[in-house]
Amino acid sequence: MTTSRKLILFLIVALVIFAIYFYWRRRPGNKPTAETHGVQKAHKGRIAFVANPNGNWELFLVNGDGTQLTQLTESALDERSPMISPNDEQIAYSTSDGALWVMQIGTKETRQIPLPAGRYGYPAWSNDGSKLVYTAYKFTPGNEDADFFVYSFKEQKQQPFLTQTGPQDFPAISPDGNSLAYISSLATVLPGLGSRITQQLWVVFLKDSKAVQILVGSESDARPAWSPDGKWIAFSSGRKGTADIWIIRPDGQDLEQLTNGGAAETSPTWSPDGEQIAYTAAESGRMQLMTLDVKTKATQALSLFGTKAVEVKDPHWR
Repeated sequence: MTTSRKLILFLIVALVIFAIYFYWRRRPGNKPTAETHGVQKAHKGRIAFVANPNGNWELFLVNGDGTQLTQLTESALDERSPMISPNDEQIAYSTSDGALWVMQIGTKETRQIPLPAGRYGYPAWSNDGSKLVYTAYKFTPGNEDADFFVYSFKEQKQQPFLTQTGPQDFPAISPDGNSLAYISSLATVLPGLGSRITQQLWVVFLKDSKAVQILVGSESDARPAWSPDGKWIAFSSGRKGTADIWIIRPDGQDLEQLTNGGAAETSPTWSPDGEQIAYTAAESGRMQLMTLDVKTKATQALSLFGTKAVEVKDPHWR
């Protein structure tokens, strides 16, 4: 076969291959990734948190494996307690002036929730993303109180959600939307000896409005977080001295300690597959982000800022 014939045959084969590829690209259901418009869920989900790299607490987002760190805010206020929405497209958070905000992750566009004057914190999304449950704080001379309110995006107004004797904080809605875990504080005053604040873990079953104290005692618990299957609640507790990460069943059974560090470990949040828990630990002298394998209890530090010493807090993994 002559060289010219070989060249002609090669060109014909190349044109056939190109035609087949072009036809495949145009078939319904075979669009390449670059042409899809849905939100692509990152590997192991994503963790929203706040960090203090330059004197202010700013909002950040990172993949669950510690890659693709993104700074979302740069403001004069401190950002706090971020929570990713059920559809992974928004983040609700509070700021140091007591306001609540929602950010569109893709555009970083923010809007303030229009609430009455006051101080609010720790927003928690409803399962369908249509509402936010949060803490409303009340300050009077010599007294501090807090209750839960719920804001409806459709109705654009808030209403009381849960009121109980003493301050309530850290609301966490169960994956099925039927229960709310939270912390209720109780102050014990001893004349001449001062006072003691006890923070206790509670669960309220929303269908029958039944509130149950999960753990009874004088310990201080904080930051409850439901596992994705709703079978466990992770929380931090100082019941053995320094704050550690614990888990318990919603009915109060099978209490188990997961960490036993020499410094405070708090703010647990579950990975989407329920196999890991992210939390903050002060073992290095500053709060840093850690991950914990629930089965093996092996821990790993996420060095998000390289060699720069940056404090991190308030993680939420979805």
